[in-house]
Amino acid sequence: MNPLRSLFLQLSRMPPALMLVLIIGLAVLITMMVTSNQTANEQALKAKESDLIAKMSAKGKVVYAIKDIPEGSTIPVEALEEKEIEQAKIPQDALTSASLAAGRVAKYGIQTGQIVSQHDLAPQGISLGFEARLKEGMRAVTFAVDSNSGVAGFVTPESHVDVIAMVGSAGDTKVAPILSDVEVIAVGQMYQKAPGGTAAVPASSVTVSLSPEDANKLIRSITASKLYLTLRNDKDHQPVATVDVTSLFVKPPAPKSDLSSLPPPSALPPPPLPGAPDAGPMSMGGPGMMPNAAPPPPPLHEIEIWSGSKKDVLSVPKS
Repeated sequence: MNPLRSLFLQLSRMPPALMLVLIIGLAVLITMMVTSNQTANEQALKAKESDLIAKMSAKGKVVYAIKDIPEGSTIPVEALEEKEIEQAKIPQDALTSASLAAGRVAKYGIQTGQIVSQHDLAPQGISLGFEARLKEGMRAVTFAVDSNSGVAGFVTPESHVDVIAMVGSAGDTKVAPILSDVEVIAVGQMYQKAPGGTAAVPASSVTVSLSPEDANKLIRSITASKLYLTLRNDKDHQPVATVDVTSLFVKPPAPKSDLSSLPPPSALPPPPLPGAPDAGPMSMGGPGMMPNAAPPPPPLHEIEIWSGSKKDVLSVPKS
């Protein structure tokens, strides 16, 4: 006999009251099972929701650019800043430390306020040649400095400086800026700024980037004066008034005519009377006649040439 049919036959033989109790008990059992399963599902859903909220509210560290970084340039450490933001807003390949980007080459231009990601960086091992540090139309000029004139070695590639010329000595010393807000592209033979460097790097020369006109002005100043650098704040680009180095030299006084060599008025011949014959030119010579004076020599222009602490003076005629 079918077990299910046998069960129904047994139930039909039960008293109605017992059957009702059995049905009610079965209904309560099913209700409890459904309620328990629903409660478990709700608890699992709340746990997933809490975990998602925790992940959404969690914060992580990213690297921001705090100034524009041109495409193809070396990323300086001072152009980067680490910040904590919500985890949900962090790009998948965002950098988590500034040291991972400092000193690397920017594959694309990075704007101020942009999160720096791995895809913004050129592959490791790719570097720029020295020529790439020069902008189009600019020229590189190198000149000597020492510990005093070179700001004790605290000038580094990418620094901005004013170039000051000094001529003369003692009370005749004159000092004035000849170039303003000049970019340093190399110190000695180092043309890339060391990331995170804090120590001074003394060097015997610096290389600056200039327009062709300013390059000629600097070379003229190198031969005629002692040059000093004044270091600027990296955000200070306010120009200062500059002069040409030749304006610092003392111009020699104009030669004065020597009146003592002229004969006194009493020794001069009297003017000819009306109708008298012409006495002839004074150059023919005669008693009391003024001889022709030789023209004074042209004034000389003195140029002081400094080599370290040694000074030489070169005298050349004025053009």
